[in-house]
Amino acid sequence: MYLFTLLGNLLIMATVWSERSLHTPMYLFLCALSTSEILFTVAITPRMLVDMLSTHCTITWTACASQMFFSFTFGFTHSFLLMIMGYDRYVAICHPLRYNVLMSPRGCARLVSWSWAGGSIMGMM
Repeated sequence: MYLFTLLGNLLIMATVWSERSLHTPMYLFLCALSTSEILFTVAITPRMLVDMLSTHCTITWTACASQMFFSFTFGFTHSFLLMIMGYDRYVAICHPLRYNVLMSPRGCARLVSWSWAGGSIMGMM
């Protein structure tokens, strides 16, 4: 399942990057969501697999704190990105004539940046 998660998200990202017609706000958000999912999976699953295969299941305080930071950061980033994707669909449905103005490439990049910043802030708390 770990490899399927990684390969599936990498396939989504490669498809969006290689196909020019998919360079729209929704697919930018989808790529950011795939990146967040990959990083979340990499932060959690390897340690879990080691603990499941080992008889000695302890973790140092530093390793635990760093794993919690990264899992919270990527988890909250994931949530913020889903919220932004919902906002994107709201604008597309409720304000179709203003969509290109409200969801400009610069604005979308700013929203993605804010979601990563918000996830990092929440992870530090």
